[in-house]
Formats: sequence, structure tokens, C-alpha cells
Amino acid sequence: MRIGFIGTGSMGSMLIRAFVQSTLSSEIQVVACNRSPEKLEQLQTRYPQVQVCETAEETVSASDVVFLCVKPGDAPGVINQVSPFIREDHYFVSINSHVLLEEMEALLPCRVAKVIPSITQVALAGVTLVMHGNRTTIEDRHEVESLLEAISKPIVVEEADLRVCSDLSSCGPAFLAVLLQEFAMAAVRQGGIPRDLADALVKDMTLGLGKLLTEEGFEFSDVIRRVSVPGGITAEGIKVLQPSMSGIFDQLLVTTRSKAHGHKAAPCKVELTEYED
Repeated sequence: MRIGFIGTGSMGSMLIRAFVQSTLSSEIQVVACNRSPEKLEQLQTRYPQVQVCETAEETVSASDVVFLCVKPGDAPGVINQVSPFIREDHYFVSINSHVLLEEMEALLPCRVAKVIPSITQVALAGVTLVMHGNRTTIEDRHEVESLLEAISKPIVVEEADLRVCSDLSSCGPAFLAVLLQEFAMAAVRQGGIPRDLADALVKDMTLGLGKLLTEEGFEFSDVIRRVSVPGGITAEGIKVLQPSMSGIFDQLLVTTRSKAHGHKAAPCKVELTEYED
């Protein structure tokens, strides 16, 4: 299978890295393009097995599955740009939340999907959100989900639920990293321990917690109940957290939703000629 990437910026290069390091690496050919020759040169230096192309049109022609990994404002124009080169048997996948499935289907003759990745795919872990177009069959959907299973846990969601779901799966690592970083820094300030020790303890604690929740079948409430003995130290700490945490994530989700709604991409009829993430 030939997998093409239009745009090799932050998310595009992250997905390329994940695929070339996955169990599918011997079964796929990765093809990529970027308007910056320097970025392509860096990519091929790091991953010699990646085939680089000079244009988006060339990338499409050399691929079976095409991942559109460009900035939101560039996406409509790039779709218009490559549409004459799209075949009916192509699978066109956008990682841009702003371009709707119905907009892609109106412009392209092939099967389409939207996928929202996460930085956790660098570790071949975490969730990719998947939304399928109306032209896809059950077999088609299985094809793209099986591809994503090599680098993540694909979860199908409704397009209308994308904003809040991506806050959890895609933005979530940064939100939690802010909290964890502050936890470690508080230990440095209040306990006087070295920063590297505090960071190491928090990182390994997070890894262990993740395994409890994903591999051992623990629910959040199970962890809280098992660690927090009534009247104990953990219970007192939780009492400190609860007033400060009340409503904070509601406020966060309201803010991200407002930000997203205020930055909708231009209609797909706009033409752009450059592409880059």
C-alpha cells in the first residue's frame, strides 16, 4: 500500500514517523511532499525509505491513501488543486477538523475520511479519532481503521462531536502535561528535591497510572478509592484539589469551542497554490 502525505510539518511528520516505525513498515511505501525543499531533505535524511515528491499532484498520483496534513487555511485550496488527479479508488484522509466530510465529497470522486491524530502516536499509542464519509463501505472503513491500528487506537466518532472529543484525545496530552509539570515544580518548591527527580517521579507515576486504566481495567474511581484512605494523607490532598478543580475543565472546553468556532476555514472554492503544515 502506498500512503501519501501532503504536508510534512508537525502532524504530517509525526504520522510519517509513526508509520515507518510501526509493524506495517515493511508493507507500505510512504510518499510525501512539502513546499519547503529543506523540510523534505530533512525528512528523507531521517527516513531514507520515504519517497519524496515535488508537488501535491505527484504525491496523489503515487499514492493509494492520501493524508492531507496542511494548515487549516490551506486545506480548501489544496483539495481543489489535487482534485483533477484523484481517482475513484483513492482514499482521501484529512487531518483538518475544519473541512467537513460533505465538502470533501462534493469536490472529490473518491472515498473520504477525517482523522484527528495525537502526539501520542509518536509512541505508537493513544487515540486517533475517525470520521467516515458516506461513500465508504464497511470494508472501506475496516481498511482505514486497520491502517491506523498500527500506530494508535482508532475510535470512530460523529463529526458533530469532533471538537469535544479532540479536546480529550488530541489537546488532552498538553492539558495534562501542564498539570503534571506544575505538580513536579510544586514538589521542587515545597520539598526541595531536584527538578530531575521530581520530573522522573511524576513521569513514571503517569505511566503506571495509564497502565492501570488501560491494561488492568481500573476506572478513575477505582484508583481514587484504592489510594485515598478516609482521613488519610491522600484524602486531605484531594480536599485541596476539589474546590480549585470545580468547573475548570468546563471553562476549558467552553474556551476551546469558542476559539474553534471563531476560526473556521474559508469555503472550499478558495484556491491556494502552496501547501505546508
